[in-house]
Amino acid sequence: MRSKRIFLLLMTALLALSMVLSGCKSQTATDTIKIGSVHPLTGSMAYEGQAMVNAQKIAIDKINAEGGINGRFLELVAKDSLGTSSGAANAALKLTNSGVVALTGTYTSSSAQVVSRTAEKTRIPLVVTVASSDNLLSNGYRYTFRVQPSVSVFSQNFLKYLSYFKTDDMETVAFIYENSNYGAGISEYITDHIDETGLRIVGMLSYPATTSTMSSEVTKLAALDPDLLVPIGYYSDQNLFMKEVLERGIQFKKIVGCANGAFSDAKFLRTYGTQVDGIYDINYRYNPNSEEAQYMLETYREVYGEDIPVHAIYGYESIMVVADALKRCKNPDDPEELRDAIAASEIYEHVLPQGVIKFDEKGENINSAGVLVEIRDGKHIIVFPEEYADHDEVQK
Repeated sequence: MRSKRIFLLLMTALLALSMVLSGCKSQTATDTIKIGSVHPLTGSMAYEGQAMVNAQKIAIDKINAEGGINGRFLELVAKDSLGTSSGAANAALKLTNSGVVALTGTYTSSSAQVVSRTAEKTRIPLVVTVASSDNLLSNGYRYTFRVQPSVSVFSQNFLKYLSYFKTDDMETVAFIYENSNYGAGISEYITDHIDETGLRIVGMLSYPATTSTMSSEVTKLAALDPDLLVPIGYYSDQNLFMKEVLERGIQFKKIVGCANGAFSDAKFLRTYGTQVDGIYDINYRYNPNSEEAQYMLETYREVYGEDIPVHAIYGYESIMVVADALKRCKNPDDPEELRDAIAASEIYEHVLPQGVIKFDEKGENINSAGVLVEIRDGKHIIVFPEEYADHDEVQK
């Protein structure tokens, strides 16, 4: 703990020094190395997108406080995707024309698909923050890299962790999911393998992520009364779902999300507290044993006045991946050299609950993984894998 406090104090001092220095010296366009960021900054996903950018800014400030890349500061250039594919395409085009050496983004798989095409066409590497569709890296593109777990990985994690929350009398399961590549992809993968678990599917309910009500879906699920309910969706729609459930006093026997945009989010706990105790989620998380992760958490809280949303952790790490590669480039202004450096990455020190960050020939992080989180006493508790666990027992 003492070394952790020293680390945090040192980083705070370095950040303060960087701000003083940046105030004394005007940075020109050639002084900075630009990294592009494409996320939804307006619309129904603005909360998620802005959190991504906020976390990226913290990473940028940390790197600059440590001296930047061979003495040159990094500059984040953020553009609004509007939460649409066309908006993401326009944002990516503007960024590639503005001199960025790398792109990051995009929070949704549909947006990531179009930005990855721009990356391939312009030969400017894209490091995906959050976008889980398996199809994203199935087309042979060379310039797209994904740090986060894919649909397949999340689904495999769900099936693997099932034994940690499954009880002997659990026989039926129902799914409620948003109907994009993300929600439909996870539910399809799990249902294709559900026979292996001994569970019987009694309901599959889908809805658009832009929905304004979950009333009919909750009514149908209550009538089905499954032993296990698996909700998959973004923050806004899953928040609507939980609000409807609580207001109507419906009690499902067991709720386990898979990459649920709400259940693992700090804002969700601020809203519902202990009312949502007992819910599980297989999702993103930080490594509780990492000093850098503690720095990220405390800095985000200090700067933005709230806990970092869980998905934004990958916004932070996306910048760290690009920066690590830039440090190994002879010419950091060359996107082609940067692409090769990212492909060769082996990052041992990072904020994620996994082993080394290393990419396969498709651009997938070979060690990406979700963790099993339980909401207990109004707090998120990691219960598996054991090396990252906050608690050694799952309450069934």
